[in-house]
Amino acid sequence: MTSGGTDMIRGGSMGTFLRVNRWLLAALLALGVAVYVSSRYVHQVLAVQSSTHTTQPVTTDVVIARTSLPAFSVIGVGDVMIERVPVTQAPPGSFSQVDQVVGKWTNESLSQGIPVVSSAIFAPQSANILASRIRPGDMAVDLPLTANDVVDGLVQPGDAISLFATITEHNGQQATEDFLNQVKVLAVNGSMTPATSLTVGQNLTLILALPPRQIAQLLFMQQKGPIYAALDAPNAKTPVPIPYTTSQWQSPVP
Repeated sequence: MTSGGTDMIRGGSMGTFLRVNRWLLAALLALGVAVYVSSRYVHQVLAVQSSTHTTQPVTTDVVIARTSLPAFSVIGVGDVMIERVPVTQAPPGSFSQVDQVVGKWTNESLSQGIPVVSSAIFAPQSANILASRIRPGDMAVDLPLTANDVVDGLVQPGDAISLFATITEHNGQQATEDFLNQVKVLAVNGSMTPATSLTVGQNLTLILALPPRQIAQLLFMQQKGPIYAALDAPNAKTPVPIPYTTSQWQSPVP
């Protein structure tokens, strides 16, 4: 057989092989492509995970208020909780353990979700609770009153009152006027929390917070005669009335 005939036989055999096994070859090619694509996908996923792991911020535990807390209240176990936050978001003076703040007192109101910081709380054993309630520039002074002079003994700590007194004017006439308004009551009978039992008809000693000038005015009025306390509406400014004089009392009703 000539070389040309041999080449024809070989070419025919190759063509026959390709025709018979074309699906096998296609499957092998598809498998190769799938393996390549899968390897590229796995490589990309691992790269993303590695990048995420390296850029994840460092976190720390921070004690936050579970519920809103009013000022000058005791912090209980159920009032606070732990939250994990980035270190850069932890405020100065924050706490990492609940037992560090439980039993402490708040010296300002705390909103729900706000971190508890050292400047917002104090310990009764190491701080004067009454003094912490006094605004800068004010002083605390006591005012003993009978039940008839203090809304039948129903004034409670946290209330605001106006104080009235009757004075003798230069012309000899007497005039009743309120000389102090919106005075904050810090404590009643030595207690800074509302009484657990009714105080109706009881004499009360009020602890008030006032600037020195108003304390001097209060002490002066105490020397002139009895003082009467009127309970103010919450968050309301009481307008100062015109003093009621003896001449008005003696004038006929129109």
